[in-house]
Amino acid sequence: MITYALSTCAYGNYVNPETAGALRQTQFRNYEPYFGIFTTDNERSRESRELTRQLIREGVFRSASVHLPFSGAKSWDPSHLDEEERKAVSARLVNVIRDNAELMGPMVTLHASDDTPLEEHPKRIGQVCRTIEEMLPAARELGFVINVEFLPRTCVGNCAEELQQIVSHFDADQVGICLDVNHIMGRCRELPQMIDLLAPRIRSFHISDYDGIDETHWLPGQGVHDWPELMKHIRAIDHDVLLILETIWQLKYPYREVSPYFSLRQNERAVWFLENCERLVPEIEAFRIPGK
Repeated sequence: MITYALSTCAYGNYVNPETAGALRQTQFRNYEPYFGIFTTDNERSRESRELTRQLIREGVFRSASVHLPFSGAKSWDPSHLDEEERKAVSARLVNVIRDNAELMGPMVTLHASDDTPLEEHPKRIGQVCRTIEEMLPAARELGFVINVEFLPRTCVGNCAEELQQIVSHFDADQVGICLDVNHIMGRCRELPQMIDLLAPRIRSFHISDYDGIDETHWLPGQGVHDWPELMKHIRAIDHDVLLILETIWQLKYPYREVSPYFSLRQNERAVWFLENCERLVPEIEAFRIPGK
């Protein structure tokens, strides 16, 4: 079964009173909050945490997955080659999970590395596995699966082979894959085959469109992806998967942030598009502009 969720990046990750009002009105109930906003203790993050707790109590907000921090003043790279620094990253990841346990979901999304030299990847894959091993006690205690994200460019996990190397060290009920379809770079035609290959371990997707070059996180239908074909392969997966819409960048006006109401509405329509793309895409392609 397919379940849809929305990445909180769609409204800038932080919840303020305006955003809370918009969240009460949207059809979305499943979300993937980004825990990076809780790595700094300030008024904005405290307000966001408290409002999110309130929305959870109201039954308006459910953490279907959690995106772990991947950038900031301190390193969050779990593949760090310096063992002491890697252990520090591992401890930071576990701490941010435990400090926000009331906001946890049944899955977490983990970036395996920053952009790193390709020749370092074999060693870094081993380091990532050590970090995941150190996270597993918290995962068992709090009941979540760790999903290693498919990443772009020169990050660890930028191809099916590296993802398989990482997850093969662990049981499938402990470590899976989050396949971000925006991270395929110039190989978008290979994506259906990648879905089929990794299907046994895929637990979630990050869903967005792009320009066929590098990640842009557009709404589905605005870029190069063949959505009828992708959805066919996603629906063929024989276990439950979570489709997390991770769209944001094109929803920003050049001089100000767009209203969260607008962003949520656009993403609701994106779900409608995905659910009906087999019918809609042929109609769109057959359309001819009047007055030519």
